[in-house]
Amino acid sequence: MPKAVKILFSLLLLTFLLSGCSLKPRTDGPILTAQQRQDRIEQLQHFELTATMGIQSPADNVSGSLLWQQQADDYRARMNNSFGISIFRLDSSAGSTRLQVRGEDYQASNSSELMLALTGWSLPLDEMPLWLKGLAGDHASAKEYDELGRLIAFTLQDRSGDHWQVRYESFFSDSLALPRRIVVQSDDIRIRLLIRSWQL
Repeated sequence: MPKAVKILFSLLLLTFLLSGCSLKPRTDGPILTAQQRQDRIEQLQHFELTATMGIQSPADNVSGSLLWQQQADDYRARMNNSFGISIFRLDSSAGSTRLQVRGEDYQASNSSELMLALTGWSLPLDEMPLWLKGLAGDHASAKEYDELGRLIAFTLQDRSGDHWQVRYESFFSDSLALPRRIVVQSDDIRIRLLIRSWQL
């Protein structure tokens, strides 16, 4: 076969393969109804996410990267600033919380109260495994849904009695449509989360 024909044949084959790849459909999973999606999310007991997190309070403004690891009722949270320096490390299991701030270790039975006492931030940590996934929980009110049946806002009362407005600004595009941008706000604290990845 002449060299020019071989080259032309190779180019045609390459074009065919590339066009075949570009036409391959996305496989994001089956389309779920709103109830099926909620049921699937409620069943998620083990997950991990990474996010950019910002906290604004009267005493401080803090931002950095968050790693959240959930194993059934136990969770572990790590927040570092942009230089990789630890802001806090939190481990909660079996009704006991261990918090590390500024290199010091502390323990208590309530995550939110311990965080408030040591950092000045009142965060709805006990309810966080739910609202991170886009679920409201039993103590929520004023729920709002979009046209796809996804929860987009609600009012949360945490264990300490504080009220928080939770709003989901965007979702990932797969079948579960887990939250991507979340804003959580009380009277004096505002938390912004941009979730970069979920591992289920």
